[in-house]
Amino acid sequence: MTAAASDLDRLLLAIAKIPTPWKEWPGGYPTRLDLALIDAVMSIRFRYGRERSDGSWTGVRGAVLRYQKYSEHVAHDEKMRYLASQDPVALEKVLNRQKVHAGKTKTSAIVEAAHRFVDIGVTEPEDLRPDNAEHRRQYIGVSGLGPITWEYLTMLLHSDGVKADTWITRFVQQALQRSVSTEEAGALVKVAAQELEVTEKSLDHAIWSYASTGGLRINLR
Repeated sequence: MTAAASDLDRLLLAIAKIPTPWKEWPGGYPTRLDLALIDAVMSIRFRYGRERSDGSWTGVRGAVLRYQKYSEHVAHDEKMRYLASQDPVALEKVLNRQKVHAGKTKTSAIVEAAHRFVDIGVTEPEDLRPDNAEHRRQYIGVSGLGPITWEYLTMLLHSDGVKADTWITRFVQQALQRSVSTEEAGALVKVAAQELEVTEKSLDHAIWSYASTGGLRINLR
């Protein structure tokens, strides 16, 4: 058995311990590039959120829903231009004042990324191409944004993929009982999805849901 095959076998054993049916991928924003961008950036080191008794949401989901309402008066084909025109400080009142790193707020990163996309004619979901090097360069060229949330952005629109965040990486590390990079974790989950004949994003969400709600404490006992 090769080392790579052994890693895959260990990961598949860990995945088999996730209770079924898996929690379903909640879907993204196939018609709203602006909302997908907000979700991708807000998801950095932030909880997805939960629904309150009054129907409102906390976390990333809450931020997206607040912006959706805030921008509902804008024509569909102007949504990205509207986001790119926002004052990042004022936008904090709609989203929040979290930061991507010590020197940059998430709202600043969102507005800058939106502006970069608009400048190269990317204003609709179908304009954004995961395999387009210039599109990727414009996104990760924003300080604080990187390849993990770039892939997540494409997943929220129309592409399959794996967002190899902290929870996904920890799950893979525990399964393999060794340290792995985010790149290796993401690649292994993609191979596992192919082996299981499921979409990458459905397996991503199953692992994330399990790991982020306490599954890592019991998975390999």
